[in-house]
Amino acid sequence: YWLHKMINENRPREGYTQQTTPIAQPDASTYNLVMDAWMNMDNPDAARVQDLLLEMKASDTVSPNSESYSKVIRAWLKDELLNQLGVKGSSVERAWANLDELMSLEAQGDVGPAPELFTSILKTAARSEGRGENLLAVAQETFWAKRNRSRFNVDQI
Repeated sequence: YWLHKMINENRPREGYTQQTTPIAQPDASTYNLVMDAWMNMDNPDAARVQDLLLEMKASDTVSPNSESYSKVIRAWLKDELLNQLGVKGSSVERAWANLDELMSLEAQGDVGPAPELFTSILKTAARSEGRGENLLAVAQETFWAKRNRSRFNVDQI
């Protein structure tokens, strides 16, 4: 609610040349704080955290940073351990998709993943009640991505 209020209050209004009460524009830190709030609720909502990232990516004024992606990845991993989607293993796949996107952005020099994101995905895949080829594939992709695509040494796992 508050993010949308900040955004809407800063839009130019018809018939007004200047805003009477300036409201700060939300930035990546503002979005990240709201993401934290969604993650720390009694019933965390990874989809809402993902939506905030998508909103940032669609914005002309706010770009997600490494912390934004990290929060989304951690939200999906937490969701997997709580099994809120009901489909075991699917949240790990979503976490991996966001890490993969973050590594692609790292290759462009924009942002980069924290090394513990790799191990967090591996640990959550190992602890997940979802057993199957998809989780094994995610774990293997995570391992090889850290080894071959990231700036971190695989021996640091």
